[in-house]
Order: sequence, then structure tokens, then C-alpha cells
Amino acid sequence: MHATHWWIVEGGIYLGAIDVRHYLNSLLLEAGGHIGYSIRPSARRQGLATWALGAALPRARQLGLARVLVTCDDDNIGSMRSIERNGGVLEDVRDTSIGVKRRYWIAL
Repeated sequence: MHATHWWIVEGGIYLGAIDVRHYLNSLLLEAGGHIGYSIRPSARRQGLATWALGAALPRARQLGLARVLVTCDDDNIGSMRSIERNGGVLEDVRDTSIGVKRRYWIAL
């Protein structure tokens, strides 16, 4: 899968990572989305995921994407908020091969 990957680092300390996938295969369309991110536990609840997602959206736009799919686990309230703060509109919640996922679209 073609993707752009960034580490999130501050002061030489790794805090997380974010990926922009250049296109969707069937699994990503069902459950994974165009953008995926993870934040280390000690760096959570500080707005980092919201910032990182917002910073990745221009790259997705540069790739020619008009909108991106971003998903999260159905019980991940922090990720839900990060996606919604970046304009995510909930399409559905579905049982997928990798668990129950909330699927959001963000217009670019």
C-alpha cells in the first residue's frame, strides 16, 4: 500500500505516528481508512491526535483526494473527538473483520 508516514516527535522523544494512505483497498474501505494514527499512552489526552490529523489533511489534498475516510474503534472516545474536530462526518458504525468501527468522511 502506498502511504506517507510521519513520526510525531518533540524534543527528540517519539510521541506517535500518522499515515496517509494514497488509495483504499477493500479492507481499508471497510475498516481502516485513508488516515491512521497512533499516539503513545503517555502522550494521549493532550490534543496531539487532533493536531496530527489536521496536519495530515493538506497532504491528502495534495494527493488529489477530495475526501478521506478515517475510522476508529467504536469505544475510542478520544479518537472520535479528534476526527470530529477535524470535520469528520459519521457515515456509519459497522462490524468489520477487525472489530466494530466508526467510519467518518472528511471533505478536503
